Amino acid sequence: MSTINDLREKLMEDARKKAEEIIRDAEKKAEEIIREAEKEYEKKAEETREKILEEARINAQIIVSDARRKSRLMISEAKYEIIRKVFEEAWQDIIDRKNLDIETSLKNLLLESLEFIEKPDYVEVNEKDKEIINKLLIENNIGAEIRENNLIAGGLIIGTRAGEKVDNSYNTRFERAKSVFLPVISKMLWG
Repeated sequence: MSTINDLREKLMEDARKKAEEIIRDAEKKAEEIIREAEKEYEKKAEETREKILEEARINAQIIVSDARRKSRLMISEAKYEIIRKVFEEAWQDIIDRKNLDIETSLKNLLLESLEFIEKPDYVEVNEKDKEIINKLLIENNIGAEIRENNLIAGGLIIGTRAGEKVDNSYNTRFERAKSVFLPVISKMLWG
């Protein structure tokens, strides 16, 4: 997790530095516009002075506003990249099956799936999980066909010939978890 924190800190620092640089440049440009406007004031009559300065202020505000918008966008992109990395590392841990008790996981997913389809005709699993699911099907007296599905990283999909299907694959559950945990992770990282 410290790698993610280091990455987060680096990306946030880089984004802040770039944002500050953009704002400094914008402020320099704004000051230059105002100086030019003041020179023009000396040449023109008093009645045009306010009009010229007002236009310069508006232009300066536009430049600063645009710089602030760009800096917010850069910070948002940096935050998105950090969250993307968090999910990428989590998914890699699932693929690598780090800290996973596969048998317990498959048993729980199977029992949960059976609440929706009591008598499945087939169970799809990753080829690595065929032996475990076979054991679980025998233990639960389920006569379903075991099908290999290497498009799923783990978990299982059960279904019937009639077209009923329950997808409890790690892939689907991870996608659901991402949408649930995105706000939680954002809050943890940035308050």
